[in-house]
Amino acid sequence: MSQNLLARAQLWTIFLALAVSIALAFVVSPAFALGVFLTALWAAAGLFALEKLLRSAVLPPGEPRNIFAIFLWGFAKLAIYGIAVWVLFSRPLPPLSHAVGFTLMMVVLVVVGARARDQEIREIRNLKNQATGRPTGQGDQVQDVVHDG
Repeated sequence: MSQNLLARAQLWTIFLALAVSIALAFVVSPAFALGVFLTALWAAAGLFALEKLLRSAVLPPGEPRNIFAIFLWGFAKLAIYGIAVWVLFSRPLPPLSHAVGFTLMMVVLVVVGARARDQEIREIRNLKNQATGRPTGQGDQVQDVVHDG
């Protein structure tokens, strides 16, 4: 996964969580909305820490590893999970709000990933069309259905 894709997923998770939380504050309760928002932030922070941990630990052969960075990102990841365990056991917010907040991250990851894959497919198709001399543009989708289908 590219850094851009993960950054977009984290950013859109926060935006979606903010919008959903504002709506839930009026529909359900402010505590529920806060739980959804904070859990979505937790999910984004967890993904960020996991990304940094993997990028510092998994390197091409021959490149030196920064052990200190691996330790720090590993500790950050454990701390993020520690916060989640404390919140789940102490129950300062409704438990169902955590399920909703975490689900927002999963939905955003699927949508952002699907859009990125769709864009890759379109770019590959345009490159193939340019190589074969076929025109590229908006009308190609209809033409592809006629020729390929």
